[in-house]
Amino acid sequence: MPENPKEKLLILQHSEDSRKIARLLSNETSIRILKLLDRRSMSAADIADELKMRLNTLKYNLDSLLEAGLIRVRQVKWSRKGREIKVYEAVEQVIILLPGKNIPDMSLILTMLRQLSLKSQEGSDFSDVLEFSELSGVYCESGL
Repeated sequence: MPENPKEKLLILQHSEDSRKIARLLSNETSIRILKLLDRRSMSAADIADELKMRLNTLKYNLDSLLEAGLIRVRQVKWSRKGREIKVYEAVEQVIILLPGKNIPDMSLILTMLRQLSLKSQEGSDFSDVLEFSELSGVYCESGL
């Protein structure tokens, strides 16, 4: 899904921006939206219909997810009435939130993630989420 391999791994230090992402990931509506968009790309109206929620409530959540970089606009279509229709998709990304102010050695983080991926190949489906053979870049910042 991501064109840029740096989108595969996002490491955030403890900050206001990382707290925003944590809040989004603990919000039931955000999670429901992310699960839908993980299956297929959808417009806001389609998501609202699927989740049986008002479009203005959904729009607030979509804007928050867009701002955090957890979803993106895949394409823009036009309705018969000439209105812009955005089609959204989830961003495939592993997110690591670090509790301290200092970022530890990146090679240590990658080694730990590789070990976790190898262990998961024996029993769980975590390896489907984290494909290190495709991970060629790391995006690390102190906020969004």
